[in-house]
Amino acid sequence: MSAAALWRRTREVIDDFVHSRLYIAFIAVVAYVLWTGENLLAAMAVLSVIAGIILIAVRDTVPLVPFVVMAPCVVHISEMPAELWQFALAIIPVLAGIVIHVACYRRNKIDRGAINLLPMAAFILALLVSGAFSSAPQDDMMGFVNVLYVGVLPFILYLFVRLYGEEKCRYGDYLAATMVIWGMLTAAQAFTVFAGALAEGVDIGSNSYVPRLGWGNSNVYPTVLMMCMPFNFYYMRKNAKWLLPAIALTAAEFVCTLYAHSRGAMIFTILVLVACVIAVTVYNRKNPHYWAVFAAVALGLVVTLTFFWDRIVEVLGNTFSDKMQSSGRDYLYIEAVDRFFENPLFGAGMGYLGFVNKLHIESGFYQLHSTVFQTIGTMGLVGIAAMLWLYIARYYTVFSRLTPLNVFFFVAMIGFEGYSLVNTSTFTGLPCLTVIYMFLAVMELDRSAQKGCILLGRTLKELAACGGGRWKKKRA
Repeated sequence: MSAAALWRRTREVIDDFVHSRLYIAFIAVVAYVLWTGENLLAAMAVLSVIAGIILIAVRDTVPLVPFVVMAPCVVHISEMPAELWQFALAIIPVLAGIVIHVACYRRNKIDRGAINLLPMAAFILALLVSGAFSSAPQDDMMGFVNVLYVGVLPFILYLFVRLYGEEKCRYGDYLAATMVIWGMLTAAQAFTVFAGALAEGVDIGSNSYVPRLGWGNSNVYPTVLMMCMPFNFYYMRKNAKWLLPAIALTAAEFVCTLYAHSRGAMIFTILVLVACVIAVTVYNRKNPHYWAVFAAVALGLVVTLTFFWDRIVEVLGNTFSDKMQSSGRDYLYIEAVDRFFENPLFGAGMGYLGFVNKLHIESGFYQLHSTVFQTIGTMGLVGIAAMLWLYIARYYTVFSRLTPLNVFFFVAMIGFEGYSLVNTSTFTGLPCLTVIYMFLAVMELDRSAQKGCILLGRTLKELAACGGGRWKKKRA
């Protein structure tokens, strides 16, 4: 076998693998092992090599979705343990993969189906000009980094999926499997943290207990679980054999949310579960097996509540024992309104340092803990206009084709958007916003595929060759 034939066969094997559920599970297992190792540099190096191989061997960028979704889950520390240059070396394989991929593979043409492209670009522009003419204290470098993190990074990943995604698998099943397995990974990490706390004699039912997974605190990881739970129900409507495993996984994820002691997460998780039950019941309304399982689960829920009622009441009582004011959100919201009236057009900026509580600067970003107040306080009227355009495009994409994927994605968004009204999720680039952007890219690809085909452009090599030909002709 020649080298070219061997490489072609290798690419075929890798291509088949990355479009399977086994690949998604593989990424989750790798992420969990690297997370337990607590060596961020080694984790980045391993992930970089895997991503580089995929980018070089496979044109389709849809398999990057599970990779990007679960890659942040390797972080199990609060501080960077190595020098910056070491991390730069660790990401060389993925950078090489990106360069080779862009140079060698034909891109998709951006057509009218890219509904979210301009709104996302406008959002980045609004982030860049935020804080102009503001007298509020700002850190320009922090603001620039936040623009990259919240605006540019998710946009680049959306664009990469949009430009090189292919119809090589059932989009709905593939993305749903990604979310289900991501939920498994997050729940496994949460239970690992709970077990460690119990081994140390910590009362995890106390409101003073704050579980931290490294990459996600007690607000972030329940948001992830809230986004993943609806896709358990996606599989429930698909096949009766998934009913019991999906219910068991959902119950485990709910327990993880319960012990996060996050009031907002608990409220919106319950709303999401109610919406999920309604949606899956509509899909299975004529399925007698579903109704039998539904009755058995309802009976099991009653029995569980009977036996564990006191413990559940104790944990919920601890979670809701103090009112909203104790979190300082009311003062933050007043602060956001003040910054808006000081500079109505551009707000206080993404580098805003804040006045009320320095503890709300998380990862170098002064969080106002609300999509609405973060927008009006730091981005002003320009930001409000950009966000409205972004949301209109987002939900036009979702409702333009009511596939099962779109329906359960919307249910996930009920929890995400609702919780984001009192939390930081909308302005969290990784993992939340990136996941949403990549889902929207795949939904757009699906619409293009259903209309006929995904139109292809030329590679950079072909463009360079054409350009060179024109130059030679002129010279001649």
